[in-house]
Amino acid sequence: MNDNLQTGFRIGDWEVYPQENLLKGPDRARVLEPKVMDVLVFLAGRQGDVVSRQQLLDSVWPSVVVGDETLSRAISVLRTELGDDQKNPRYLKTISKRGYRFITDVIPMASAGPQDVESGSDTPASAAPERPSTFISEHTRRNIYRGTTVGLITVAFLYLVLDNYVLEKAPPNLAPAEINKSIAVLPFQNRSAVTEDAHFVDGIHGDILTQLSKLSSLERVISRTSMEQYRETSKPLPQIGEELGVATILEGGVQRAGDRVRISVRLIDAANDEHLWAESYDRKLTIENLFAIQSEISHEIARTLQLVLTDQEKNRLNAVPTISLEAYREFVLGHQEMARRTPDALRRAELHFEKAIELDPEYALAYVGLADSLYLIGRYSDLITQQSKERRQAAIDRAIVLDPLSGEAYAALAGLRRDEFEFEEAEQYVLKALELSPNYARAHLLYAGNLASIERYEEALQHNLRALELDPMAPIVTQNLAMTLWDMGRVEESRATLLEGIERYPYFPNYYAFMADVLLAQGRVGEAMHWVQAAERRIPQTRRLKVKECSLHLQLDDDVSAEQCIDSLVQTYPGQGYGRKVDLYRFRAQYAAAVDVFEWVEQQFHTPNVRHLLAWDYLNNGEPDKARPILQNIAPGLYSDDAVSIKPSQLWKAVLVGYMLYVDGQFGRANYLFDQALETIRSMNRTGPLPYETWDVFIHAVRGEKQKAISALRDAIDTGWRRYWWRLRFPVYDSMREEPEWIILINELETDIARQRQWYEDHKDDPLF
Repeated sequence: MNDNLQTGFRIGDWEVYPQENLLKGPDRARVLEPKVMDVLVFLAGRQGDVVSRQQLLDSVWPSVVVGDETLSRAISVLRTELGDDQKNPRYLKTISKRGYRFITDVIPMASAGPQDVESGSDTPASAAPERPSTFISEHTRRNIYRGTTVGLITVAFLYLVLDNYVLEKAPPNLAPAEINKSIAVLPFQNRSAVTEDAHFVDGIHGDILTQLSKLSSLERVISRTSMEQYRETSKPLPQIGEELGVATILEGGVQRAGDRVRISVRLIDAANDEHLWAESYDRKLTIENLFAIQSEISHEIARTLQLVLTDQEKNRLNAVPTISLEAYREFVLGHQEMARRTPDALRRAELHFEKAIELDPEYALAYVGLADSLYLIGRYSDLITQQSKERRQAAIDRAIVLDPLSGEAYAALAGLRRDEFEFEEAEQYVLKALELSPNYARAHLLYAGNLASIERYEEALQHNLRALELDPMAPIVTQNLAMTLWDMGRVEESRATLLEGIERYPYFPNYYAFMADVLLAQGRVGEAMHWVQAAERRIPQTRRLKVKECSLHLQLDDDVSAEQCIDSLVQTYPGQGYGRKVDLYRFRAQYAAAVDVFEWVEQQFHTPNVRHLLAWDYLNNGEPDKARPILQNIAPGLYSDDAVSIKPSQLWKAVLVGYMLYVDGQFGRANYLFDQALETIRSMNRTGPLPYETWDVFIHAVRGEKQKAISALRDAIDTGWRRYWWRLRFPVYDSMREEPEWIILINELETDIARQRQWYEDHKDDPLF
């Protein structure tokens, strides 16, 4: 390494701080992996010279055997971080068959250090960890998001925050063109003297949004979640229109007095704050009149915006969802509780929807609400998906019978099929939902998730961005966008999106859970635990965070704390708690106990989609006869003599079946599957999105290829893999235990975990930002 550059240097628009692994640009910053920074420093120190691949390997990975793919990945990451173009390079030029040349001037900084970047930190420099406890500093994030506000949404978000990444593959419909047929409906004002009427007013607001979302000639209808941000706003309408990227805004108020209701609305040209249309409706309060007024408002909006309505759309605007005012009230209350996304609120939502159905058994949307609440209870509470499937299916079936044109019902059905891993069928239903409700943000979000599940990431990104257009302020939309970017390997973009979401909604637990996953994938276990526990102090009694905490105690080699955490989890969320208890027994090599717990969990909760984990425990426990039928049922095609092509998401299945075949002495088919798996690994990353982690180590250990297993583990450790490191204690690795090089690597790995555990203990009370 070039010691003259270790204090810092400038290249083009970037300032480089090697000791902090920091790359700082004029409007953004990047934290590089340590080995990627080492590559940059080595090349910069030999600016203008051709550096061979072997020179880089010898310098950056001294005395370590790593494959060419490790260096290629580091070069690729470096180019991505610098924003360099391999065909027209500004920084790093590839010299065919010779190596690389750094072609930009390198200017050393005599006294450098990112103190100016870190000035907003609460942690003293002397206490800073080897790698920062956050991705980037507070000051740097302010630079990244300079010029944005808490109300940043859609157009501003896409062009200010995602300018450096999402738009490189953004769809044509995101170009900053004039949007004429688009609308946002501000929350209606409650002009009644009765505070309890607020739910009634919110219901009317939501119904109008639902009706408008079904009109195919409207280009954009902003969802209710995002409109909540403007409930008490003092922003001028032109500013709101610009933030949301819409041409028109509907605002209104509702006054209820005795048996009368008065609804006043105004449709406004957002650009110049001029009225396009206004009307007041003063009628007797009946459910028929209520829906008639909403229908008339929607028809007038369509007329004013010169929308072309199909006959089907006209009929749907005139539909009466329920004949019971009380059922309508319960439905509205159910949606209000469901929006809170807490376990108790979701249970209350379930009861409200059930009451609405009791009051009006013909209320299709109430059945959809019930199905949606059960789905969310499974996500935020302890209801196992398998347990709720029958109830969800029955509610959705009834909704479709009552209203065959309900886009909401078909979206709910798509979500159920996705939970059952029936991705093709889920796609059919979500496309039907979008046909019926083209501006339904949840349907686009479901479709994005379904596409990501089958590795169609580019399409998934398009629907995530469309959901962002329609519901720009919904935390779950931002989270899903970050997850899709992560799956696509666009790691920095994913992290920036996630940090933007946390800035806006610091109390949304899913952000922290995903952040912990990202950090863990990078081998930053102590930092992952820091994020989870800091979040739990903000958002107590959150299932996902508690599950993460219990798992991370094991990752930090602390089974005592893990056991205490799991016992607490079992009391609150039994289904999730017992799953973590299995991991605890595996960690302690108590494989018979792991089998007992898993068998009990399967009988109690009927979770067939994780039976492969039970097969794994049978193999660990020396019971191949019990593992074999499970694997034959899960992957019958892998047992035949047919040729197979293994997708990255199915890698684990091929390796596990190959192991089973090896145990059974069927070496020919086993080695074929292993060879195919190793070929698939060539196109994957060891860490990050869809990682292969240490499956190559596993394969080589099973085959008795000890030196290859050791080299693969060396590369895994250097790359930053740490996730479930303790699985190297499984019986499959028994043949490696006496190898001196293996012992050295295991000791190195455990030493690093101990260092990270100590770092966490020293910093667990530090603020995140």
